[in-house]
Amino acid sequence: MSKLKVFFFGNVLVFTDSPEMHRKTTIIYKYSGAEAFKDFLFGYIEKCNNHHIRILCDNKEQCWKDFCSLFEVRRAAGGLVVNGKGNYLFIRRQGKWDIPKGHIEPGEQSRECAVREVTEECGIGGLEIEKTICTTFHTYRLDGRPILKSTDWYLMRCHGNEKLTPQTEEDITEAVWVAPSDVDNRLKDSFSSIPEVFEMALGKRH
Repeated sequence: MSKLKVFFFGNVLVFTDSPEMHRKTTIIYKYSGAEAFKDFLFGYIEKCNNHHIRILCDNKEQCWKDFCSLFEVRRAAGGLVVNGKGNYLFIRRQGKWDIPKGHIEPGEQSRECAVREVTEECGIGGLEIEKTICTTFHTYRLDGRPILKSTDWYLMRCHGNEKLTPQTEEDITEAVWVAPSDVDNRLKDSFSSIPEVFEMALGKRH
């Protein structure tokens, strides 16, 4: 298992076996068991904001398994879409700039879900997946329950209709094509995982 990053209630958790300090690190936590880990996360870190925490694990697989057991795990997929002019598709959801994604339905493959969600949320067609970008993880609460969502991201090209129709029933108020020169401005007002997707896809830091 490679290094894992989770966007945890306004903080960043990095699961690693390396004690090396990252320039953004504010806390180093040595994993010692599930119960102490649970108390640390929900008794302290969930109430914090903007911390970068390195979780040191001798056994990353077991540490990750224990972490996931604390949540209801949901899977989603989405796309970073580029059109013929080299512009990127953004949507406005819950007051933030986002890119289209949604839950994977039972029996549905991740890639199928990603194309379906982009089509449904933005009303476009002619989508072609170019490559897999990454999987991001973030947490939230739903009716008090802690949820861990994993989202598979794909780089897509739009070869069909580029006219955008936001899916308002999914709380999407805008769908726009954004020029590369304006991407950074949108990412400043986006959800924390979205700059990560752009960085992994394009090899740029935002």
